[in-house]
Amino acid sequence: LMLEEFKKQKIFLVEDDVFMVELLANELKNAGIETYSFQIGQAAIDKFTELKPDLILLDLLLPDKNGFEVLREIRRLPNGVNTKVMILSNMAEDADKDEAKRLGVQEYLIKANYSLPEILVKIQAILAT
Repeated sequence: LMLEEFKKQKIFLVEDDVFMVELLANELKNAGIETYSFQIGQAAIDKFTELKPDLILLDLLLPDKNGFEVLREIRRLPNGVNTKVMILSNMAEDADKDEAKRLGVQEYLIKANYSLPEILVKIQAILAT
């Protein structure tokens, strides 16, 4: 699948690591995907209803609240239940993975284990479903 097919898609990137944000956001924007970056979880929650993202890339460790708290709040918003979510984190606890499943997360990636191209392939796969 070529990224061109995803031009109309919208992605929220909820991540406080500025380096990671730049890398990912640049790749996604180059692919023509509308990308909104948020370094604090509350900002993503506040913009969710207005912007209706197709996919949320979510870090678990954020300055204001953890990613699961952000996701639980988003799941309660209109259309929040149907939004696809990929967790990108260095937290590899089983409890975290279980919670992600419970909250209907499509993919849980440990950042350290994936290169940028591999992460992009996973994003494409989720957007294609």
